[in-house]
Amino acid sequence: MQMTVAQTGLGPIPLWAPDGALASERPIVLVITGAWAQPNDMIMTSKVVAPAWDAAVMRLPGNGTPELAETSVPAWSRAVGELVDITFVGRPVVLVGLSIGALVALGVRSPLVRRIIALEPPLVMRKLWPMLDALREKWRDEPASRRFVETVFGVTGTAVETRVYFDLFDGDLPPVDVVVGAEPLYPERATGRYPSFVDEPERAWLAARPGVSLTVAPGAGHNIHVLAPSVLRDVLLSGLAKALA
Repeated sequence: MQMTVAQTGLGPIPLWAPDGALASERPIVLVITGAWAQPNDMIMTSKVVAPAWDAAVMRLPGNGTPELAETSVPAWSRAVGELVDITFVGRPVVLVGLSIGALVALGVRSPLVRRIIALEPPLVMRKLWPMLDALREKWRDEPASRRFVETVFGVTGTAVETRVYFDLFDGDLPPVDVVVGAEPLYPERATGRYPSFVDEPERAWLAARPGVSLTVAPGAGHNIHVLAPSVLRDVLLSGLAKALA
């Protein structure tokens, strides 16, 4: 796996891809991982989509990678759109985003992007009760994470401000596959893992949205790629086929 740095107007974005993947003429999958993702998250995507497609993985700015000049989902989406237009000229692109990475993918507007696969996009931040304590701790104890936690999640040490992301579906959006976990967000309860971060009203809103296909992954909560890899593989391969149809 090779790391290449793509330069955007907001700063550098590292990409991890197999040798030759960024220079080929094949269509390409760009994966955007989630907040505080592990370095190896989704790193094997290239093996799943080969040989017809190439794949590259990026982590959120500041997630073990350089921060960009602006910290927000819309700013990161603009930077990724610029990256796509510069780095993947003439190639069909499918974006795959995990959690916050899914929000970033949904905000990208590029004529090269044929389809977006969004895993567990948290559309209403006030509802993320399973991780609020952890976010408050990061805001308080990790100065490097403070701007990210406050701007993207709306969380500070003492308050939770309103952050909603329905507007990412506005405008000229390509077809979208949204995958959510079957384990419901509410009621609040003791749980050994994160449930789905997409509540029932948001699921109904997504299901009724033109151009959006909603899949519920049985037995999974928030971390679809860990708990329901076969569902993710099926949605991904189906989406790739549709992107070239």
